[in-house]
Amino acid sequence: MRRIGLAFRVFFRVLFDAALAARLRLWLAETPPASPAPTLAPKTEPKPKKPPTRSEALNLLATLQREARLVDFLQEPIAEFADEQIGAVVRDVHRDCAAALKRMFALMPIREEPEGSTIELAGDFDAARYRLAGQVPEQPPFRGALAHHGWQATQCVLPEWTGSEQAAMVIAPAVVELT
Repeated sequence: MRRIGLAFRVFFRVLFDAALAARLRLWLAETPPASPAPTLAPKTEPKPKKPPTRSEALNLLATLQREARLVDFLQEPIAEFADEQIGAVVRDVHRDCAAALKRMFALMPIREEPEGSTIELAGDFDAARYRLAGQVPEQPPFRGALAHHGWQATQCVLPEWTGSEQAAMVIAPAVVELT
């Protein structure tokens, strides 16, 4: 039973310590299976400093919060507000989110035709750009009404994260108003 606990501890140490995993990989490659298990010396060398990491998704969410207060709006319970109050806030959030998306992604429709227009797709159409819906025939060409024009980014310019590792998951800092 003590070996199970040890196995879990070793598993998580190897999972989160790349240097230990590399040493164990070498040890397992060099050691024949019948040899006794050696003791591994603890790592004494300092870990190299790496720049803080942060998901680009968090950068995007933080930008939408900073520029349009999107997270504040979505986290606010709106059931108690009148439709007029919500509508006024939605206009601001919508305008500011749209401006941020335009600046970062320069979104454009995939198809310029108005929705409802009849279009035809050859058999070699790009499935990442088009999704067929409804009764799809077995053989192309595929002819149907454009239900949604789709969106594509013509650029992707996200702000670069320059904060600390401890703040990598922060979307919006707490604000303290001093008096």
